[in-house]
Amino acid sequence: MRRYYYILLAVLLGLSSCSTTKQLALMEQQQTRMTQQLDSMQQQMGTMQQQLNALNSMMSELTGAQAVLSEPATPVPTEKRDWNTCTMRGAKAKVSMGGKTFTSTCSTQAVWDSLVVISITPIFGIEVFRIEATPHDVTVINRNDKEYYRATYAEINAVVRPFVTYADLRSLASGKTPASAKNGVLTYTAKQGSASLEMTYTTPTLNKPLTIQRADLKRYTKKDIRSLLK
Repeated sequence: MRRYYYILLAVLLGLSSCSTTKQLALMEQQQTRMTQQLDSMQQQMGTMQQQLNALNSMMSELTGAQAVLSEPATPVPTEKRDWNTCTMRGAKAKVSMGGKTFTSTCSTQAVWDSLVVISITPIFGIEVFRIEATPHDVTVINRNDKEYYRATYAEINAVVRPFVTYADLRSLASGKTPASAKNGVLTYTAKQGSASLEMTYTTPTLNKPLTIQRADLKRYTKKDIRSLLK
């Protein structure tokens, strides 16, 4: 815009040097054309600003789409709280994915409103995988490879169906099959495939004093959750 102010200034200086009416009229016409050009450019810039605002709005909607996806399509009734702490040992998890089926022993610990831990112990009670879930996010820990993945429910639910919820993981930890399971089998589908989980529960121990020791991840490498969900 500074360039056009310089041009306008040059036109005004030119007017002061005109000695004839004809020259003055000519310069006035030039000034009028220049003013019209400036007005046109301002209109174009206004249109471009509107388009930019619209684009920013679309980007905001796309960015916020994950948070929208993380919310159930219909209201979910409040879950009855019938315990405060829960532990369960000796349960079995049967996982099918990629044409293969794996069976492993697992144990669980849970505090109703703050933390759920599912420990996968396939060999001699040695923990290989661990899931730690809070009401805000989920951490999957691979002890063999010293790696972990952490994501919010919004990030997970952007690529997984049905929605993963803290309530579902809490149900698993207390010996109950989530409502989204069909015939006792919980199936999650992502873009690249699906995985099914079938649990065989043991009797949980409820409302006993419980202090859960969370995994120390200082020596672990954080990985992108998207690589785990592919």
